[in-house]
Amino acid sequence: MTKLTYEFEQKRVDNMQWAGRSKLSGLTALASEQGRVRKKPLFYLESVSVDNYVDDIYFVNNSDETLSFVALFMPYRNIIEAGAKLGDISEENLNKVKLYSDDMDRLYTDVLPNQGVRIGSSHIIYDSDALMQWLIHLPFKGAKTHYAIWRFNVVEKGGIGGSYPLLWEDFSKPLPMVSSECLFEKSEMPIEASVYEERCVLLERLIDAFGVTNAIFILAINDVLYRYCVGWSAPYSESDIQAQDIALKLKKQKPKDAQAVKGIIQAVYDFWFNEDFAKNISMQACEEVLALYQAQVAIVDSK
Repeated sequence: MTKLTYEFEQKRVDNMQWAGRSKLSGLTALASEQGRVRKKPLFYLESVSVDNYVDDIYFVNNSDETLSFVALFMPYRNIIEAGAKLGDISEENLNKVKLYSDDMDRLYTDVLPNQGVRIGSSHIIYDSDALMQWLIHLPFKGAKTHYAIWRFNVVEKGGIGGSYPLLWEDFSKPLPMVSSECLFEKSEMPIEASVYEERCVLLERLIDAFGVTNAIFILAINDVLYRYCVGWSAPYSESDIQAQDIALKLKKQKPKDAQAVKGIIQAVYDFWFNEDFAKNISMQACEEVLALYQAQVAIVDSK
């Protein structure tokens, strides 16, 4: 599969209007349009001609809500998923710890209703035989949940050639889509691209205070606290003190299982706030923290 390799340039276009039907060609178009004349997509792609050879591809927010971000890359859930390692103080590893830092030029914030944002381009000759892929993430309420992150994976040969629905207003998936996923379980939710700068500032502060190895460990714990909304979903940089205390108690108490980790997290939040403030801590969150602790111990023991 050929991925886009052009130099990325952000562009926005306001007041884009859905034409009422997709312009997909052949049997795909017939299959996707049959019985859907009145359907409207929440989100769609639109090709806009630049010249006789090049089309720009835009993601269009066709909903009534402003999207806090549209990320044209894969947001990760944790540093392990990003390929980073605890205990590795190299610059290469630190860049991975920062998750999607190399892709921040492909992040749009505050995408308005009926606004299109450029996600790529296609060349009528050079890309005609290439399978082109666009991976798109954005926050939006789902059909059965108040909040979710939608992940769209578009793969088409030579581009899209017109209008390309991503998700219908009834939350059904258009036929041409490779996949459209609604991520709403805490264990599935990635760290939002909208907290990137806040997270990087916190990492630098932790490195100054505790050194690189400990900073990565504390940051990884804070990632878990944020994703699972421990402590009533505090802003990312406002749970770092609790993450520091949890890291210290893990090293001192040496928990053997997730239940023991839950006791440590509960005790930290009871101390800083009040009893039962974080009583509904997910066991999945505790298991993730336990895995981080065990990995950290393995690093220390190997030295």
